[in-house]
Amino acid sequence: MQSRTTTLQFRLGNAQAMVAQSVIKRVQVWHPTEMPLKVAFLGGSNELRTQIASTIRAWSANSGVSFDFGQPGAFHEWSRLDQTYQAQIRISFDEAGYWSWVGAESIDQSIAAPNQPSMNFGQFTEGLPDDWQGTVLHEFGHAIGFEHEHQSPAGDCDHEFRWDDDPGYVRTTDIYGQFVPDGAGKRPGIYSVLEGPPNNWSKDQIDFNLKSLPATIDLRFSVFDPASIMMYSFADWMFVNGAQSSCYTKENLTLSALDLKAAAETYPPEPSLGTVAQQDVAAARKLLLQKKLPAEVKAHLQERLAAFQ
Repeated sequence: MQSRTTTLQFRLGNAQAMVAQSVIKRVQVWHPTEMPLKVAFLGGSNELRTQIASTIRAWSANSGVSFDFGQPGAFHEWSRLDQTYQAQIRISFDEAGYWSWVGAESIDQSIAAPNQPSMNFGQFTEGLPDDWQGTVLHEFGHAIGFEHEHQSPAGDCDHEFRWDDDPGYVRTTDIYGQFVPDGAGKRPGIYSVLEGPPNNWSKDQIDFNLKSLPATIDLRFSVFDPASIMMYSFADWMFVNGAQSSCYTKENLTLSALDLKAAAETYPPEPSLGTVAQQDVAAARKLLLQKKLPAEVKAHLQERLAAFQ
């Protein structure tokens, strides 16, 4: 069973489903009245369903995030024949990869129809990978509105990734057709590797999944958090400075302190508009104190603060 540290195909397998702590898209955050979020399954044993339901309880710690799976032995279900949404989160196990729509995208008719999954755990029914709990926590992070941490405007990982081939690299493949270092030890870049098997992505798909998100008013983000469950663990060869890169991290399998803090701030147990506004102001001011903050990020934060004056 492939793990998310050794392949991008599974964690980034569905390029259409992956859009990206804390980095939270405001327009996709659920309203407090929509809690608990109803979760329904298509396939999977009762044991597997119970394991998933138990794992994601971590997101509910000290926050207003809650989920309704039904009762043990009588879990909510959905089908490919549904014409109305049976649940906000619809889990399948029969599509490629591990992925989830972000927040309320799951009930947007223009994105996901009622008879389509909003989250997928490919091959979980055949056996669980060693890091399955981290995978489940990550995808449910997407389901409550969290984007990928490596795409945070505060992380500036765009300048850390090694996008292009080493100068003079001669395209060389292994027995699986994957691009590998050539005879002189020169390495392929991210674009070459992900354009080949098993991903076979276009440049646009690669940029969509890896490039930093624009610092717009509908994106709420905190200080960069490499310990976040929403942070991918990329191989060191993908970075200009290897394992010394600020965006390099080993695999995260549990929620970080900032993950929990962001969940509680986004979904407070007793939410109020004033509280959320105060949290935004405090977060923006803290970010502005950081050195080497990209100019566009600084401008966005200053714009956010001005909106609260």
